[in-house]
Amino acid sequence: MTQTRRFILFELNEVPIRVVRHYADHHPHSAFAKVLRHGSKWETFTPDRGHLSPWITWPTLHRGVPSTEHQITALGQHVADVDGLYPPIWALLTHAGKRVGLFGSLHSYPLPSNADLYDFYVPDTFAAGPETVPTELSAFQQFNLRMVDRSGRNVSTGVPAREALAFLRRAVRNGLRAGTVAKVARQVATERILRHRVGRRRTVQSLLAFDLFIAQLKEKQPDAAFFFTNHVASSMHRYWPATFTGDYKRTTWSKAWVRRYSGELDYTMGEADRMLAELVEFANEHPDYVVLVTGSMGQEAVDSPEKQTKTEVLVRDLAKFMRQLEVNDWHRRRTMEPTYTLAFDAEADAERFLARCSTVKIAGEPLECRRVDSRSVEFVLGHNNVADDEFKVTIGNRSVEPMDAGLSNVAIDDEVGSAAYHTPEGMLLVYDPRETGTERASKDPISTTRLAPTLLALQGVRPPPYMEQPIEQLLEDAL
Repeated sequence: MTQTRRFILFELNEVPIRVVRHYADHHPHSAFAKVLRHGSKWETFTPDRGHLSPWITWPTLHRGVPSTEHQITALGQHVADVDGLYPPIWALLTHAGKRVGLFGSLHSYPLPSNADLYDFYVPDTFAAGPETVPTELSAFQQFNLRMVDRSGRNVSTGVPAREALAFLRRAVRNGLRAGTVAKVARQVATERILRHRVGRRRTVQSLLAFDLFIAQLKEKQPDAAFFFTNHVASSMHRYWPATFTGDYKRTTWSKAWVRRYSGELDYTMGEADRMLAELVEFANEHPDYVVLVTGSMGQEAVDSPEKQTKTEVLVRDLAKFMRQLEVNDWHRRRTMEPTYTLAFDAEADAERFLARCSTVKIAGEPLECRRVDSRSVEFVLGHNNVADDEFKVTIGNRSVEPMDAGLSNVAIDDEVGSAAYHTPEGMLLVYDPRETGTERASKDPISTTRLAPTLLALQGVRPPPYMEQPIEQLLEDAL
């Protein structure tokens, strides 16, 4: 293949085509509307089966094989062995001598041994450490990780001062823009009046990250660039009923709740649209680039009254919890609450934890505990709407005060769990500045495993034999 195209993969986590169309219909001059009119689109599906989570389905897209092959099932999982068998796209491209920039893609920590070959490399927001390429971006990553630690089921209104100051000292020269600073200031001011808007801080983190990403992209202009954001997915999980209220027949959402959160999905999509508009503008200025927008799956409504969540049982002192289980030598890894992942120094300690965890009950309900790898396990809480007089903890045949076990029945600010949840169906949008015709759509959905070989082929790199065939129409249009 003699021709090649550079590309930007905008990883818009879990956003289905329905949400894109809804936003474009209400904002006909938006970047999403432009891409729908003048680009190509496919409905995608992940071949993964059973429980779907982004830390499972993104490796499927990035590595071109389903989860039955790559066996990645949890955040923080050691993937070195998998990398040897089924490397992610960015590793294959770098090995082929291509210049790559990566910002936030899942399972990108730790830095690869050849990290110095990357134009830039900022691991995902669940990384165990702040290491980045170039090193001056590590102050942002340290701040980013601390904000993740503070924002689980409820978003903290505090700011980690030391990390924030370290980031701000380097922020302007790293690409932070005045407009973004103004947005952050407006956000802080607004949430003092409209307390429910504090959840938008999840989006603010993505705005800061995108500023740094676009600065690196413009300066380095790599052959392939990756940018991941979860801010729309987070909003869809919580506020789908406030936008698509008609999807719920069994669940009644109050008019006050719908009114309060009716603008949240539009807000998060609006910020994603501004990101896409900049990527489209960049591609127009550098027409050898193709912009691809995709998720590794999608979301749809979950019509279940139990998703109206007043309270949820969460860990508030993990050290106390582990002492009650009489397990030592552990380390917590970053995950999304109410899932908790632990790494142990020895396999015997992991085994002991699993044995002890299986005896824990909260309000009479057991915990979900499972092994991640030989020295790592995860467990899931999230027992919701437990009455105070039913909030009892037992370990084996022993009763324990919840506070002594580091557990709390936490009031959920927005009173919702996952009112929308993961589905196999996702989307792929392609904007090519060399193609400005009418909307082009594929009739048949495509597996997300076909994206990795397609991106390799765009760069003239032969896909490994274990991968499926590339998306021929995309290659024909682009090359």
